[in-house]
Amino acid sequence: MAAHSTAATRHCTTLSLAAGLALAAGPAAANTVVYDSFDTPAYSLAGYGAKWANPYGLGEMAISDTRNFLGGNFAIKAPVFQTGFDFSVYDHLKYIATSTQSFAVPVGGSLTFSSTITATAHNTQAAGRIINGTYIQSGLPYSALALEGQQAGAVMNMIDFSTGQLFDWFISGSTAFTLIERLPSAVTNPALLPSDPNYVGMDKMYTQIINQIDIGPGPHVASITYSDAGSVSYFLDGKLVSQVDNVGIPLDKQAGAAWSGIYPSYGPGENLAGKVRNLTIGHGLFSLLDAYPFQHPERPDLAVSIPMSERLFGQGMDATFDDFTVTAVPEPQSWALLMAGLLVGIAAQRRRVPRR
Repeated sequence: MAAHSTAATRHCTTLSLAAGLALAAGPAAANTVVYDSFDTPAYSLAGYGAKWANPYGLGEMAISDTRNFLGGNFAIKAPVFQTGFDFSVYDHLKYIATSTQSFAVPVGGSLTFSSTITATAHNTQAAGRIINGTYIQSGLPYSALALEGQQAGAVMNMIDFSTGQLFDWFISGSTAFTLIERLPSAVTNPALLPSDPNYVGMDKMYTQIINQIDIGPGPHVASITYSDAGSVSYFLDGKLVSQVDNVGIPLDKQAGAAWSGIYPSYGPGENLAGKVRNLTIGHGLFSLLDAYPFQHPERPDLAVSIPMSERLFGQGMDATFDDFTVTAVPEPQSWALLMAGLLVGIAAQRRRVPRR
């Protein structure tokens, strides 16, 4: 009888501990993995190619490939940008690499990408540069201020190729900005037809800078956290810089949303809560001088409004990227249930093991 009481007491104690730990778990336990730290012995372009793809070509690196890993990181130099394209958003991509692995967004949880970035800008204007042009269709003049990071930036991307939704950090010489955008299916998923319910056209696409901040010399740790509830948070060196709720709805269509004013949207967008299921890491060198909707307001399908001389003016960027990490946080309730389940399993195991 005493032995039975003791076993029952142990069982109750274990169950109580399980419940207590489940309730006290608070924030769900994070699972962090290092996707690429570039510091394995003899790390080479072959090893890089196993983890990173160049879906849109090599960009500036096709002219002069400066990529190296000698410092135990990924270093890339393009002190004078030389490439440009008069189609859609491809002019922005001076170099982009995307992870060959995508990462699932935990249902009810969140996913964070982080990396350490240094950026050295060449021939950019920190206070902004006036970009002038003429709209192709009507011949009307165009003029606007381009931020330093739009001129040249070292960029970390969080990309969902299925929906076309992206979240970006642009790090430049003395400033940085956060960007949220949804690209058209013509760029991210060309196989989709306009009749497809998942097709992204003008009514859903947007490219918007949330806000710009001043920064000191790097390196800087840039992080982006996407929540399955449909929000995104941007951190720099551990400090929250920007947060957007209702991902998929353009900032200028959300009352009270922080927004730099760059650029207005052309439609209502679409709330993507629960629809962004897998995310890919991106990194590279960008400009943002012909972004949608920089195009002619009457004919945005023409894409290019700014002459090449206004997009390539001697600016460039040297950058290093290091320690790409991925952190998945499950739904808090699921974590609590998991903890309880594990400890109840321990209790069951104890009941099956006879005492000596």
